[in-house]
Amino acid sequence: MSPIQDKLAAEEECRRTDEEDRWCKIALESLTDSQREKFAADPLDVLMIVRGFWGEQDRKKAICDAITMIADWRDKVGFYKFFDTHIPDDKSFHAWWPEKMYGHDKWGHFIQGVRAGEVDTDSLMALSDDALESLQGQKMSAYQIYKHEWMKQHGQQRYKHTLCVDLTNMSMNMLRGKKRQVLQKIFHIGSTYYPESMWKIYLVNSPLIFRAIWAIIKPWLHPITLSKIQIIGSAKEAIKKMNDEGIPIEAIPDWMGGKHPGVSTYDYISEIIERRRGFRVL
Repeated sequence: MSPIQDKLAAEEECRRTDEEDRWCKIALESLTDSQREKFAADPLDVLMIVRGFWGEQDRKKAICDAITMIADWRDKVGFYKFFDTHIPDDKSFHAWWPEKMYGHDKWGHFIQGVRAGEVDTDSLMALSDDALESLQGQKMSAYQIYKHEWMKQHGQQRYKHTLCVDLTNMSMNMLRGKKRQVLQKIFHIGSTYYPESMWKIYLVNSPLIFRAIWAIIKPWLHPITLSKIQIIGSAKEAIKKMNDEGIPIEAIPDWMGGKHPGVSTYDYISEIIERRRGFRVL
């Protein structure tokens, strides 16, 4: 177990400092009154942006540009109404790009799992850019809610999670024509509008063809995201690596040889919507 990971987890858990508080106020000042009110309702939202762009050379410009861009995007896609009701085509989207939520590591980061062989890029092409933005945004927001609920239960601040991708059956066909644009759009939404969300990324069961695929995908990702990625040849190797990095076998996806069956992300989103409907009725 790396002491560096313990240090990073401790920094993540740390409530915002006076210096960070000053930068959060600077960030909020760059927004419209309406945007500022919505962002200020969740202080962690602003803190994640401040921490995500802390190391930039022109910190003020990077932080203010980022929060303005994110706030404008939220207005465009109806971010604050994501869970008022089901978004059109959400069931199809999750059937074509199914994901599950698995267990937690020793610090409390949950595992998001996706299997490349289950992704239907041909069908995803039927969705418009606007639909993809809303559907992928809703999914990423559901993961934020999941982390918030964990924090309330455990009394610890954890706003990052781990992504585990099964590369079995991944092929160059997934990146041909418009399919490449679809994948690029989905990756872009997560890395651009949900900064500071990733703890680690494991790419598992890497086939030989993946070198060529990786050469295409790599430029789409932010350098900070790239630094968190580990490409691992087999599930057996991945389990050992994940165990060494604080993830118990009980939390690892069953398709890897772990013991966690996972919870459907679509089912969790449906649960959030039903809960909120219940609150509105009451």
